[in-house]
Amino acid sequence: MKLTGEKKQVSRLRVGVAVAACFVVVAAAATSALALRMAVDSQTAADKTSSKKTVPLSIPSDQMAASIVSKVTPKYPPEAKRARIQGTVVLHAVIGKTGDVMHLDVVSGPNELQQSSLDAVKQWRYKPYLLNGAPIGVKTTINVTYSLQK
Repeated sequence: MKLTGEKKQVSRLRVGVAVAACFVVVAAAATSALALRMAVDSQTAADKTSSKKTVPLSIPSDQMAASIVSKVTPKYPPEAKRARIQGTVVLHAVIGKTGDVMHLDVVSGPNELQQSSLDAVKQWRYKPYLLNGAPIGVKTTINVTYSLQK
């Protein structure tokens, strides 16, 4: 074996094929990185969108009752009073970030007293509920009791 051998010429075709192969590998790596970045960006955007539509936190009724700022007393419907209808109307409420009642649903209670409860509670205002120092929307239960004995 000779250590001082002649240099062999590499054909231009082989050099072109090697350069082309390198280009393909670089292009594939760049495309993969770009696709990965787009997937991460779209996932981040989806997370931000979904975080804007968070479900309100459930807060016990007694805790929310303590944070009422203004409360309108429901009017006892005259026909319910004449019929001596009493009871508790249970409402499911969503309280917004500002403390306003955003949504109300009747859960139970005498039919004759339900509308009066809804009309009054819609006007109630609460202190905004804070989570980590930021106001958030909450859901709670509100009990409106009607009694003829006062």
